[in-house]
Formats: sequence, C-alpha cells, structure tokens
Amino acid sequence: MNQLVRFFVTCVLAVAAANPVPQAGSTSSSRSDEEAIVAAEHAWAQAPVKGDAASMATFMSDDYVEIVMETPPGSSKSKWLTTGKAEWVDLVRSGREKFTSVDVRNIKVYLHGDVATTTGEYSQTGTNDGKDIGATGLFVNTWVKKNGKWLVVSSVFP
Repeated sequence: MNQLVRFFVTCVLAVAAANPVPQAGSTSSSRSDEEAIVAAEHAWAQAPVKGDAASMATFMSDDYVEIVMETPPGSSKSKWLTTGKAEWVDLVRSGREKFTSVDVRNIKVYLHGDVATTTGEYSQTGTNDGKDIGATGLFVNTWVKKNGKWLVVSSVFP
C-alpha cells in the first residue's frame, strides 16, 4: 500500500511540475477557478446525501483514490486504506452506503496551474452496510483540470 501512496504522490508532483505557475494578471482566472472548485466541493459532498451516485461520479476522475488513515482500537500502528471511484460509487448506488448529512467547511484552495489542493473540515452522518460511519475531521483533496473541468483525483482523510 505504501507503494500506491508513493506512486500517487509522485504522479501529482509530476503533473504540478509540468504546469507553469500562473503569471501576474491571471487573478480573475485564479479567482474563478477557486470559486469553481469550492462550488464543486459542496456539490460533490451533497451528491451521496441525495443518493445520486451518477452525479457524484461526474466530479471524480476515473483513477480517483480515497486514502483514509486507520488505527485499529488498542493498536499504535496506523495503516492506509484505499477506495477507488468504482467501488465508492457502487456503494452509494447500491444503497449499502447511505449518508444523511455531509457538511464541508473552511475550504481553502491552493492553485498550481491545472492542479489544485483543497483543505477543509467535514462532518458526516451515515451508514455503511448498517454500520455507523458518522465522523468529523479534516480532509485534503487534489483536483486536476481536464478539458476545462475540475475533477477530484484523490481525497486524504488523516
């Protein structure tokens, strides 16, 4: 699993390095990109609450990966759990994963050309196969602009 995380980080850094830093005078473009990303964060968060797996999927790149740090009870060793787009969308589509609320707030956008990192706070209530998945915490999302549209390529929940 560490290889997957290293591979992903390497890919994100390579994409970021290949895209030039916006030049002075591109503030309005940066502002509109920031606004589009924040709006996408909120809409994407609400799609699974509505049970709308199809809409949820439109915000995600096909190679999307969710990375969650898990520390089993009574253990001091943490591990990374990963979920891909198809698996997560299927959980919502099938009704096995249901969200009754998701709130994202205090979102900050860090633009790097056609790559953006967002940080923020979240709280959610819901179930996965009947098990409570209510949580509150921090998140980091990475977005890439493809064909003029911002798509999330990864989410990290430390």
